[in-house]
Amino acid sequence: MIHRTHKKAKIPLSFLTLCLASIFTGCSGNNEPGQPTLSQTESQSETGSSMQKETRISTESAQDSSVDFKLLQEENPDIFAWLYIPDTGIDCPVLQSGQGDDFYNSHNAAGEDDPLGAVYIELANLKSMCDFNTVLHGNAGTDQNAPFAELYRFSDPLFFDSHETIYLYLDGNVLTYEVFAAYERENTSLIRSYDFTYTSGCQEFLDDLYGTRDMAMNLREGWDFVNPYHFLITLTSQKEDNPDRQFVVVALLTQDAAGTIERTVTE
Repeated sequence: MIHRTHKKAKIPLSFLTLCLASIFTGCSGNNEPGQPTLSQTESQSETGSSMQKETRISTESAQDSSVDFKLLQEENPDIFAWLYIPDTGIDCPVLQSGQGDDFYNSHNAAGEDDPLGAVYIELANLKSMCDFNTVLHGNAGTDQNAPFAELYRFSDPLFFDSHETIYLYLDGNVLTYEVFAAYERENTSLIRSYDFTYTSGCQEFLDDLYGTRDMAMNLREGWDFVNPYHFLITLTSQKEDNPDRQFVVVALLTQDAAGTIERTVTE
């Protein structure tokens, strides 16, 4: 049977109020920084060799609760966020390319040809993270250097039960998400399968999620309150041993440190 945990959701009342209020407000659609609650690193010297710039992305980490976007974006302006999942190797930049939705499927975060790719979103999603569902793509496979190599750890019920939190750093903000579902689905584009600009498309996604009948699915109980007025991220990777399937991890925004995440909801 589907593995369902009994840990109740921990959604602050103030956050739920914000979500309902967002029905009547508009998302700016840009990345104007708010006031960070976690310290940002001080800007380092802009001098240095090109070799130093080439290694900045690989040496950055969010484990110290700090990400230097100024230097990262000097190296590659496509970097707009940083994804960090504790107790995994997922500690990496998130990019969006103007050259094509799948550019970073075959290029690393420095923009170089690399079959392992990088973590990225499609052009249909806003870099401000104001969409109902922002889909983050990444390659997994057997190579431990692949950006989502450890995403499949959420298929383990014990790991799923004990690891709820995902952090997404923006320039001037920190977003906290709580994982509530991990499962396999047909390997189709979520962005193209559901119209997330309308409540009907958002609800269709949720109905399909909760209607999934998969013995290997991990789903937390008490999360049936999730609705089209919330903000989700879905981390997805094609299964290497079955190209017709993809593994997805779905998480709900529970904390917005700068208070900038909002959008207009179209009925």
